[in-house]
Amino acid sequence: MSKSRRLTRLCYEVLKIDLIRNYFCWMRFQFKKGNIRVFKAIGDEVGKETIEHNMGALSNRAAYGMGNRMALLLYPLAALVRDIEQPKVLIVGPRTEDDIFWARSLGMLDARGLDLFSYSPMIDIGDMHATNYATAEFDAVILGWVVSYSSAPSVLLQECQRILKPGGYLGFGIESNPELRATGEVKPPRANPLNSARDIAALTTANIVFIHDPLLEIPTDNAVILKLAD
Repeated sequence: MSKSRRLTRLCYEVLKIDLIRNYFCWMRFQFKKGNIRVFKAIGDEVGKETIEHNMGALSNRAAYGMGNRMALLLYPLAALVRDIEQPKVLIVGPRTEDDIFWARSLGMLDARGLDLFSYSPMIDIGDMHATNYATAEFDAVILGWVVSYSSAPSVLLQECQRILKPGGYLGFGIESNPELRATGEVKPPRANPLNSARDIAALTTANIVFIHDPLLEIPTDNAVILKLAD
């Protein structure tokens, strides 16, 4: 690792502290919010309320960190990719820069985002069902609490597998709602009946390398990381 890269990693260390990182990202948004770009060519697979629901959260400080639920995905992923030199990581649906700076603070310095809107050069705009990334471009793709906005999860899964390298890691976060789990009902902004980490894992034959799915009788954040075949 070069001296400049070691210095960059050292500077990111302080952003492991949630309160500092959340406030830092909130302040960056205040300076950059005039640069918001919105993706126009949205496919039918994207839930109708997705953009309005997520852009509406940008003015809320709670959106910067979202209770730090991404810890369920970022810490296991950091351990899984630690032996990959300069792992290239894509975080889908970050809303803000918080998840990206957090990933970088954990050593994933080439992390960037993809969303339907962006105010940051770290976050590309595009549709997660049909991206412009090259085949086998990423070592890991993480979808943090966005799969619920897809009306075609199988299409989303195929696209993620396309842009992942062989042996790459695919992670999902989702809120498991016991009421919806019991009825099978789909309530907006959700666009599909997936309701747990196990539901997502069942869509693919990829190996599960991490799962958090306690099946509690209260709404609970779930996470799963899958490893593609080499």
